[in-house]
Amino acid sequence: MAPSPPPPPSPAALIAHLAAVLSSPDWRFHPSLPHLPGLLAPSLPRTLLAPLPLRLAAAVARAAAPSRHLLDVSLPVVLRLHALSPPPLRPLFDRTFRSLLAHFSRFALAPLMLRLFAHMHRHGPPAPTGATYNALIRALCRRADLRRAQRYLSLMVRSGWRPDAFTFNSLIVGYCRTQQVDVAQDLFDKMPLRGFPQDVVSYAALIEGLCETGRIDQALALFREMKQPDMHTYVALVKGLCDAGRGQEGLSMLQKMKERGWRPNTRAYAAVVDLWCREGKVDKAEKMLDEMFGKGLTPSVVTCTAVVNAYCKEGRMSRAVRVFESMKLKGCEPNVWTFNVLVQGFCNEGKVYKAMALLDKMRACGVEPDIMTYNLLIRGQCIDGHIESAFRLLRLMEGDGLAADQYTCNVLIDALCKDGKTNEACSFFDGLEDRGVRPNSVTFNTLINGLCKAGKVDVAQAFLEKMISAGCAPDTCTYSPFIENLCKTKGWREGLSFIDEMLRKGVKPSIVNYTIVIDKLFKEGDYGLAKRIWGQMVSLGCSPDVVTYTTSVRAYCNEGRLDEAKNVVMGMNKSGVTMDAMAYNTLMDGYASIEQSDHAVAILKHMTSPASMPNHFTFLILLRHILQRRLAEHVPLKATHVWKTIGLADIFELFELMKKNGVPSSPRAYLAILEGLSEDKRLDEVTSLVSHMKENNVPLNEDIYTALVNCFCKLRMYPDAWALLCSMIEHGFLPNLLSYQHLLSGLTAEGQTDRAKEIFRDCRWKDYNPDEIVWKVIIDGLVRKGYSDVCHDMISMLEQMNCKPSDRTYAMLTKELSTGE
Repeated sequence: MAPSPPPPPSPAALIAHLAAVLSSPDWRFHPSLPHLPGLLAPSLPRTLLAPLPLRLAAAVARAAAPSRHLLDVSLPVVLRLHALSPPPLRPLFDRTFRSLLAHFSRFALAPLMLRLFAHMHRHGPPAPTGATYNALIRALCRRADLRRAQRYLSLMVRSGWRPDAFTFNSLIVGYCRTQQVDVAQDLFDKMPLRGFPQDVVSYAALIEGLCETGRIDQALALFREMKQPDMHTYVALVKGLCDAGRGQEGLSMLQKMKERGWRPNTRAYAAVVDLWCREGKVDKAEKMLDEMFGKGLTPSVVTCTAVVNAYCKEGRMSRAVRVFESMKLKGCEPNVWTFNVLVQGFCNEGKVYKAMALLDKMRACGVEPDIMTYNLLIRGQCIDGHIESAFRLLRLMEGDGLAADQYTCNVLIDALCKDGKTNEACSFFDGLEDRGVRPNSVTFNTLINGLCKAGKVDVAQAFLEKMISAGCAPDTCTYSPFIENLCKTKGWREGLSFIDEMLRKGVKPSIVNYTIVIDKLFKEGDYGLAKRIWGQMVSLGCSPDVVTYTTSVRAYCNEGRLDEAKNVVMGMNKSGVTMDAMAYNTLMDGYASIEQSDHAVAILKHMTSPASMPNHFTFLILLRHILQRRLAEHVPLKATHVWKTIGLADIFELFELMKKNGVPSSPRAYLAILEGLSEDKRLDEVTSLVSHMKENNVPLNEDIYTALVNCFCKLRMYPDAWALLCSMIEHGFLPNLLSYQHLLSGLTAEGQTDRAKEIFRDCRWKDYNPDEIVWKVIIDGLVRKGYSDVCHDMISMLEQMNCKPSDRTYAMLTKELSTGE
């Protein structure tokens, strides 16, 4: 059997070969030249009368047409062929030059157009024509390079070419793109006086400019003057109306567009999708996205990511992942922003292990994590309480060639301070210069706040002096911890004096500064002075925020003055301040304290936004109220006390009370109670509550599974914990790595090392980040608890599953093992 012929060379290789041949003095005699036109452009007519250089130029132009890159490399070759041709032959290049200009214009390659124009101007014929000038002016105007476009317009006139309607339309585009819409309007109005009636292109250009500057009503008035608007006009109006928040009109315009027979393009759909995302109507946005895909349109990655981002902001991560997977399947490749949106969504949901798993998925898609990716993950680890893993991530990031920035360092300093590790925070601060990071006001403010809260005011004062020496001006955030410390240790007068001193220094106090003093006054019962300070604050332009209002609500609730508390809430709503979970919890506790159970429970119906969703403290308040009523004695609002004392009857009474007030027993309510009972190892109550969930058709979600697994691990019921993990996976949930840490460490502690290894071998580690598996399951779970001997086998298993951690993580593990020994 004869071998198959080699594939023909690519156009890029052929053009590169021709460029090399043309660099030789005896290029005309190269044997490959006669064959190149046919290889480059087989569809090109083979005219024997056309000289070879002309056929070569035409073939190169045709071969390069579909590709920006090929157009870029083809231009020097065509210009070289023109320069090497004898003078009588050069005018015949006119058609090839016009063809190239059209291709450059289609791809908006203005630099190539300028280069070709300059060659024609200096080495013509063919010299630039009116059409050449117009094409160049249009390209420059589209790029908003109006100054250069005007220079070429002057050159066009000096060369004897008269501007026409095409020229005017181009200039209208240029003025609109440089935000000079009034000049564009004036030019539009003068077109008939110059003998050029406005056409559909003129109208579309000006309408788009008006829309881009928010002058929608003027754009609509101009639109009504048109006899036959084109698709571009409709698209501009759809986008303009949607950008202006006039969504219903935008949709109406989209519908008119369809009725006129115009097929909406991706730009029109993208405008509507973006509007729905901004207005929180993400389900409609996804539906519009599906409509685009259904009509054969591929939305841009920006449009798809906007939908993913909207779902993430609402905490609907399963929907966000669904859109993400869908866009990949339908040809819209995610970029680093898409992945970062998902990373932030998972971190905000407290699922940092899912965010970490995206690192490998990014690289599999050819997308490299950037500084934002790592910063989000570091912040997620810190919020989750895994500060050591945050620093491990920092080492991975630096190992990948990415330098920590101010945000990275500020997050880590904040985490250390909140964990009470102010000495470590100060040491890390001292090492910033070695990392090439200059501390900013946020860095200093974070450290000063942490030191003040730890009672190290003198050290905080020293950092304040450092801050001033470093050229960072102290602001209201700098002074807040000092005011709080003064109020706490010396009383509100000292705090207020500090604020007066700020005013004398020309520093305007913030709402936070005032709220600290107002809160202290409310706690001391001085309501009159608190209100006067409140008035002073407002008069200085500081509008109360949700924290300020909540301090007032808490004060009135603590004294049983619920009517006044309600008036504060009404004032909050009138001011447009959105209540958060803490504000609702405070009001709920107030109603519960005066035995108004129905009012307290009914508040749950209002806790629907992401910032106000019921939390563990919400249900602790309600259960404590029921417990207090049953025991007929005061019960402190402490979690350990409530969960130790509460009975199933109290929990079911709460559910009945919720049902009576139209509040369903949600998975969130069950989760809060299950976690509280699990913390106290109350297995019987936990089991009964799970049965109650099943009876009421409340599904076990991921968080509830996790709470149950952790409960069984605390009770050393490891077979039950493993069975739950398996059930969790079967239902499509991804277990938390800490669940594996508790299970495997527990089994090893009880001498069931073989069982621990068997479970480790059966786990789906491909769904996790290999580095984090080693950090949290092996190092934090096994090595730190003294079970180093099983680690080597588990690392080997990971390698066999192609879940190999990074070299830096191997180094971390080696160091931990040597320390343990």
